[in-house]
Amino acid sequence: MASQTQTLAGWKWRRHSSDEEWHACAHNNPTTEIFVDLIDAKRIPNPFLDQNERLVQWVGETDWEYQCEFVHEPNAKHSRRDLVFEGLDTYASVFLNDRLILISSNMFHRHRIDVSDVLQSGVNVLRIVFRSALHEGRALEAKHGKFRAFNGEGSRLYVRKAAYHYGWDWGPILLSCGPYREIRLETYASIIYDVFACAAVAEDLQEASLDVSWSAILDRDVDINVTVTSPSQRSFHALSTLASGDSQGRTTFSITQPELWYPIGHGSQVFYTVELHVRSKDGDAVHASTMTVGIRRVRLVQQALLDEPGTSFFLEVNNQPVYISGANYIPGHSFLTTLTPEDYAATVESCVQGNQNMLRIWGGGIYEHEALYAECDRRGVLVWQDFMFACGQFPCYPEFAQSVQKEAADQLKRLRNYCSIVLYAGNNEDYQVIESLGLDYNPDDHSGDWAGTTFPARTIYETLLPAAMSEHSPGVPYHPGSPWGGSRTDDRTIGDIHQWNVWHGTQEPYQMWDKLTGRFVSEFGMLAYPSIRSVPRFATDPRQRHPQSAVMELHNKAEGGVRRLALYVLENIRVDSMRLESWIYATQLIQAECLAFAVRSCRRQWKGPSREYCGGQLIWQLNDCWPVSSWGMIDFYGERKLAFYSTKRASAPLAVGIHRSNPELKRLKSAPPQIPGAPHDLSKKSYVFDAWAVNTTLQDTQVKVEVRLFDTVTGQVRERRILEPQVLPSNRSLELIEDCKVDDKTAVQAIMRDAEGRVIARSSDWPQPLKYVHLPRSYDIRLRVLDRKVEITSNAPVKCLELYMAQEERKVCWDDNGISVFPGDTYVVHAAGLREGDDVRIRYYGADWVPNKAQLNDGSAIEDDDGMNKTDNVNCSNNGLTNHLSRARVNGSAEAPDSG
Repeated sequence: MASQTQTLAGWKWRRHSSDEEWHACAHNNPTTEIFVDLIDAKRIPNPFLDQNERLVQWVGETDWEYQCEFVHEPNAKHSRRDLVFEGLDTYASVFLNDRLILISSNMFHRHRIDVSDVLQSGVNVLRIVFRSALHEGRALEAKHGKFRAFNGEGSRLYVRKAAYHYGWDWGPILLSCGPYREIRLETYASIIYDVFACAAVAEDLQEASLDVSWSAILDRDVDINVTVTSPSQRSFHALSTLASGDSQGRTTFSITQPELWYPIGHGSQVFYTVELHVRSKDGDAVHASTMTVGIRRVRLVQQALLDEPGTSFFLEVNNQPVYISGANYIPGHSFLTTLTPEDYAATVESCVQGNQNMLRIWGGGIYEHEALYAECDRRGVLVWQDFMFACGQFPCYPEFAQSVQKEAADQLKRLRNYCSIVLYAGNNEDYQVIESLGLDYNPDDHSGDWAGTTFPARTIYETLLPAAMSEHSPGVPYHPGSPWGGSRTDDRTIGDIHQWNVWHGTQEPYQMWDKLTGRFVSEFGMLAYPSIRSVPRFATDPRQRHPQSAVMELHNKAEGGVRRLALYVLENIRVDSMRLESWIYATQLIQAECLAFAVRSCRRQWKGPSREYCGGQLIWQLNDCWPVSSWGMIDFYGERKLAFYSTKRASAPLAVGIHRSNPELKRLKSAPPQIPGAPHDLSKKSYVFDAWAVNTTLQDTQVKVEVRLFDTVTGQVRERRILEPQVLPSNRSLELIEDCKVDDKTAVQAIMRDAEGRVIARSSDWPQPLKYVHLPRSYDIRLRVLDRKVEITSNAPVKCLELYMAQEERKVCWDDNGISVFPGDTYVVHAAGLREGDDVRIRYYGADWVPNKAQLNDGSAIEDDDGMNKTDNVNCSNNGLTNHLSRARVNGSAEAPDSG
């Protein structure tokens, strides 16, 4: 009598309303989509390569259909037979044995359809017609009127589909369709589903109630045995009886001394097991459900601050304030069905390795695959979950509102048992769009229904979604939008902000980042090219592998991307070549400097109780969905850019930072005009620097900090300061030194050691802009390549030294890169997969415009005749000592402090 489940697979596809034969999908997967199948069948070129995106736009303007066959053998004891659809992309008409059983128009809906009267014994045929979302959206736009969208065309606002499929400023236009999530046949007499284990933890954390509820479809009276087992194997039992026809059930457990789930860095990730066993009155097993849940108490804290206006914005888990260093996550592929659980696990592993404790699931993608949330639960990475509205003026007519209500309920029920989800936001940047367009918005109007205004979707964000949260996911904080708070979305004293005045907006110098922080910065970024290893994988013609090629520019979707990137590079660093390798290094160095400076500026403002002036920052963005120049820190092929490492250092639980004043930098462009003639100011400039440390662990930590000032040309130490040993208080930052004089020919390094003298953090600061900095006439850089590590020393300060393997096919996993190396300090970089004597090479800032020499362990030198690095690397090895000259042709830096 137990229920049975059959997952459907073996799909075939063809163009709808055509006489063409069905084409079998190349893989017998339960999910698929049209672009994947067309590529596999060699009907279209891969749109990720070259300029092929232009050649495949017809696919999104075409109707398609899918079909699969499955065998059903009826069980006389099963009175119900359901087809369960976890997701159809997007406008779908579903036929079983040529009978219409479902019409779906929302990619984020889930459906359970009773097909008992349609299903037949033996072979059954399921066919799904997918109509073009582009055409359907344009028809709705013509009916209801044009609304504005930022990114993608306006018709997308009417279509409940992943918005990024319409193209974004980092992604292609690839309007896919298909059965992108699982479809299964469930046969049963009685079942329970949508089980929810809702925990409420007392303020003192000494007790918790665990409310276990479920939906049911029953054809008889049943007993439901509910067992909850704690991580330490304590068991709790309850018996619930439901009558035939009952559709809901519930039981509540009181748990003393609950074992709590904590985010990474704050405690253990432990889980309770919840088991439900359904039995008929005569004792037969009918159905069973098992799940694991983490119990935790979550608060979004928005309260008054000491000494500054506005309110805080930070998360508290189990009464512990948690500073957020994280990133925004976009869908990991333009074709969602190609992603595997291993891909999602790798994403979360990258967060952990990068010292990131939160992913924001951005509102222009999808409610993500269960594998991602499960891995976040397991690893302790928190999740900020947007509802799927992004960058537009969305409608709210009755049919649209009803679709959204079902979408919210369906997805909240699917996601509500993941303890890593600690915040929901109603949309991405829609309030900002309304401000930009000057549409109706009165924060003092709390009527709850704004459907008749020019901002109708406010009804969704402030009425419908909060109601859905209250019903289906109580206990998780809700935020109406991101950014949102205060009188405007750019209010830096209330709520969260998206700080895009670096790159977008007023395009500030990123050295101004200390003046751009807010209570919580949920987006900010800087664009960079993908890895040099990645370019040949999508630019198949070697003639297209240069920064100004048509292919490279097509794979840069950012508005004004070419100009703005050149602006930031040329304003900050010296460029001696436009070779692709050099330009990639330059753009990645700019990104690394900018993002690390931003992270440090935000973390410095985490100053302890009632002084949480910044509660966290989320970098835009972690990843890419296709090969592209973007804000991603990890490119589409998994290559980590320099920014991954610079922000890893800046986000470390124990970190030290340096910041120097820079009178050369202009005020914000939104500030009053500069005094005429200021560019010709010839007065002598004076500089000072500050140093601070941050400790986001839960233990006070005793440290010793040494600060050294170096002549950038000679490498000589101009000044050395050893600060008195002190204790860094837990979970806050601490100012170390203030207003120390420094000139524009001096680089500063800070080293923080623990009580035993071990190095636990480094930071450095260079004169800005770096293009003015004088560097040594020659460098003496030594590399010692050993198993799983490289030891690096230098006779003079080296900026942004990047390690890479000479063999393209060999890939090692560096635990650090893009580092600054100073005399008298051996920098050790660990690398999984590295072997002693491997051909490790380097790039670094200034490699092309100063003579270089590689030093052997016997003291002899090899120097280029012309004082410039040659195309061929010098490779000298002796007993594990390997020295390599850089091939870089661009010398770059951008922002003041560098965490290396």
